Amino acid sequence: MKICIKVIGIACLSASLISCGNKDNVKLETLEDSANFCLGFQTAAMWAQRGVDSINNDAFVAGFNAFNIDEQNLPLELEQEQYSDLMQRYAEILEQRELTKMKTEFAPNIEAGEKFLAENKEKAGVITTASGLQYEIISEGKGVKPSLYDTISVIYKGTFIDGTVFDSTMEPIKLPLIPNGLIQGWIEALPLFAEGTKAKLYIPYDLAYGEYGNQGVQPFSTLIFDIELVKVIKGKAPETSDMMSKFQK
Repeated sequence: MKICIKVIGIACLSASLISCGNKDNVKLETLEDSANFCLGFQTAAMWAQRGVDSINNDAFVAGFNAFNIDEQNLPLELEQEQYSDLMQRYAEILEQRELTKMKTEFAPNIEAGEKFLAENKEKAGVITTASGLQYEIISEGKGVKPSLYDTISVIYKGTFIDGTVFDSTMEPIKLPLIPNGLIQGWIEALPLFAEGTKAKLYIPYDLAYGEYGNQGVQPFSTLIFDIELVKVIKGKAPETSDMMSKFQK
């Protein structure tokens, strides 16, 4: 049996997601009834956390009823690739919607960061790279410079642009200089410094913790780091064949 589902415009959804499971409209007489209600509520809660605040009730229920545990065919006349593409595009819309909301909520962080960096780049000794990263060398070391996949031993202090300290270390700490292992501002900056260098980094939010922030760091936060590159421990980039073998396992 084919079920024709009319797909409505996602941006025009209006019915409340949670309201589609109003307990007052159904009698919960048995344990199974109550459990089924909870399943519906949990589903609504899960998607609400992902940014879905409304649905087409008829389409949702039709899709739910179309599932056959024996066949497990797709509810629409779609190939798996088309189905995956549809859900991927929907996820992108949800992500963009959430990002727009967060940009509005944290607009003061964006504006303050942009103002600070615009003024800071005019100061003597401050160098601005093509990415927007700013740094100044307080004292230059004479040792080797680190490369990607080396390990660095550093002492650092991280502050917000108002001077509030959010992270620091008094003793040297070893950190791997690997992609996605550190914020992009560090990945770009550290190879510029010789062992023994003391420097100050001014990192735009998109090279720091980005749109979502981190523990103790609000979204869209421009960060400042005072760092001392104590030691460089040379490493080795993974071989292409080694990386391929990991994917094949």
